[in-house]
Amino acid sequence: MKNTLSLLLVTAAVALAASSYAADKSAQMESTMEQKKNGGYESSVTSEAITAAGTKRTSESNVDVSIDSKGNLDKKVETESVADAKGLFNKKTDSSDTQIEDKANGGYKQTTTRRHADANGTNTVYKTVTDVSIDSDGNVVSNATTDKTVDPKGLMNKKTTTSRTKAVNGDVVLKTKKTD
Repeated sequence: MKNTLSLLLVTAAVALAASSYAADKSAQMESTMEQKKNGGYESSVTSEAITAAGTKRTSESNVDVSIDSKGNLDKKVETESVADAKGLFNKKTDSSDTQIEDKANGGYKQTTTRRHADANGTNTVYKTVTDVSIDSDGNVVSNATTDKTVDPKGLMNKKTTTSRTKAVNGDVVLKTKKTD
């Protein structure tokens, strides 16, 4: 059920994105889905549109879900969107990769990396790792770390900010932030 819901959400998101190109000169969308023997699936959705002003927008999303012999889920979602307005040096790119792995103790580990490159050459990367586990007393312990790296065009000007949060049963017990 979760697999089907995830697929429907991805398909709906891309369909809505494609429908937002209503004043487009041309638009197309393609999707595929293939069931796996282990109960998982692979799917992909791509769309492309060109506006009347000449802006080309493309989007691609890939989902890969596997289920091991113990019923643990391993899910990977990759997306990329590109907006390239007519003219030179104005392309904007956004991408995201998410990996989710179930743990034997009922927890999970999720790693998400988001990237954005703007027309000025500034690259921004967010990497978030969330590790949720259940301790021997039944407490839900969540550790989340986010690294934000901003790298403007040029040399020696990269800046990284790291945020860490630890929560037990939903209550934050530790929160730190550090900038390099």
